[in-house]
Amino acid sequence: MKTVRIGSNADFKRQSSGEHFCVLVGRHERHGGTRHHTVAMVELDAGATSQPHSHREREESYFVVSGAGSARIDADTSPIQSGDLIYAEPGQVHSFTNIGSAPLRYLVITAPTWTPDDSIQSPDCPAKEAASS
Repeated sequence: MKTVRIGSNADFKRQSSGEHFCVLVGRHERHGGTRHHTVAMVELDAGATSQPHSHREREESYFVVSGAGSARIDADTSPIQSGDLIYAEPGQVHSFTNIGSAPLRYLVITAPTWTPDDSIQSPDCPAKEAASS
């Protein structure tokens, strides 16, 4: 059995966009690799939006641990809160926005195991639009 304790020791990769993530179990992480899935924790600062993207092969489920926000999957946007589960199929563009004043935290469960080459940045990414204006 492996137990991953998430408390204050979470090794979040902090990004200037306000989206921070920590791989809890997966191919390349400190707790030992998994063969078939990845679990990560994402934290969004108040007002932050995750970068819209999709995956060629991976499907993802997102479990909201705390906070309030909205989830966008393709053209559909829905409010989300603690206890909600959201699912994205391969090819669906998805992103999350924190609409609350506290951090929005959610678990990401990916199968098969996540690899960087499977992520496709969406052409409607806000960072790209800002750069071209």
